[in-house]
Amino acid sequence: MNTFFNILQTLTNKKNKTYPDDPFMLHTSSNFNDYTNETYHIDFLIKRIFYEEKKSKYADHYLRNSEAKFSSLNFILDNNFYKNEFKENIFNIFSKSQKCYYAFSRLSRIYKIKKYPIIVNNDLMLNALDINNKNTFILIEKKSQYLFSLNDLVSIIETAISNSPVFFSEPLSPLNPYNNEPFTYSTLYNIYFKLKKSGRLMSILFHLFFLENFNKEQFSEKNEPIIREISIKNHVYNSPYTILYSSVLTMLNSNPYTRNYQIHKDFPKDTLVTIFRPFLFYFFIINYDIKDTSKIYKYKQLLYIKLTKFYKYNKAFGRQYIKIITHLGKIIKQYTLFNDDHISFYKISIEKVTLYNGLVVVGISPVINILENMPIFDDVDGELEDGLDDELEDDESEEDGSLS
Repeated sequence: MNTFFNILQTLTNKKNKTYPDDPFMLHTSSNFNDYTNETYHIDFLIKRIFYEEKKSKYADHYLRNSEAKFSSLNFILDNNFYKNEFKENIFNIFSKSQKCYYAFSRLSRIYKIKKYPIIVNNDLMLNALDINNKNTFILIEKKSQYLFSLNDLVSIIETAISNSPVFFSEPLSPLNPYNNEPFTYSTLYNIYFKLKKSGRLMSILFHLFFLENFNKEQFSEKNEPIIREISIKNHVYNSPYTILYSSVLTMLNSNPYTRNYQIHKDFPKDTLVTIFRPFLFYFFIINYDIKDTSKIYKYKQLLYIKLTKFYKYNKAFGRQYIKIITHLGKIIKQYTLFNDDHISFYKISIEKVTLYNGLVVVGISPVINILENMPIFDDVDGELEDGLDDELEDDESEEDGSLS
């Protein structure tokens, strides 16, 4: 901060420069000759910046300095006892000081880039990085340079700030993976504006983190619904099938139609999970997202419709069957196969479905007319009325050679 104080006093032509943390000394007559109305108020501004920085609530010294400088400047600009010409003069001196200060900072960075060695010049996939590429970020730490691709940085930051054990938000500080040091606030700001300048699509989470000045507690408190939905999505689409398999079975058992599926114990688990991942995302939102919202109710209806249409497309899905090849009335070969014919989640049409007043209506005729507290919306254990079971058509017996 003393560099900024020095620039302020230089621009006011003060010969004997003083700083707030200097030892106390008596002023001589020659010292008083340095003071003009302008230098006096700049000295006042310097002292106020110094003490505002000391009582700042921020831990990072860059944020402390910024808050102290601009709150002190605003104190003068908002003072009704100063003339507008004087305020404008103080503001111009402050602006020129800022411009000089950041010019020196830029010069310092150029020197460091030329002087400090590059320790890491590959991305996290060990692909070589071009230091002049617009998507390459240079991180300078401890007299060393680290090259990162913007994609890697976004992944590192999103993984840290979306940390949600059991879907409860607990953001972590993004770390440099090569030395396990947290990114400073200045580094996070540089990354953010590098992303903006690159033209790359901005990360939603990172943008929300930026709006909270990279304060983890405020970010978590104000954006918990978004963080939770993203953490659910990451869990559903990135977790291995061994973790999600039991959840898929639970979901199928929660629907009055798909609970009639007889999934063979040898049916490939990875195939089953891959097919039902999009359905599972809706199921997890219903059960683990913020409760009592319109989104939860809408997702319940959509999941019910999609699982029902999935079932009606192939009622024998998951069954094992034997394919027999005969020649002249003799069996010469037989194969054990699984019925995995299905309709994709994204191809199940719901354009004509209107959701309103707790009902699901298709077209103009009410095909389904069941209130939310009816069993079709139960998570797992709700018992269905006999009338619903009677509607199911048992075509499974038509599968030749099928095994349960």
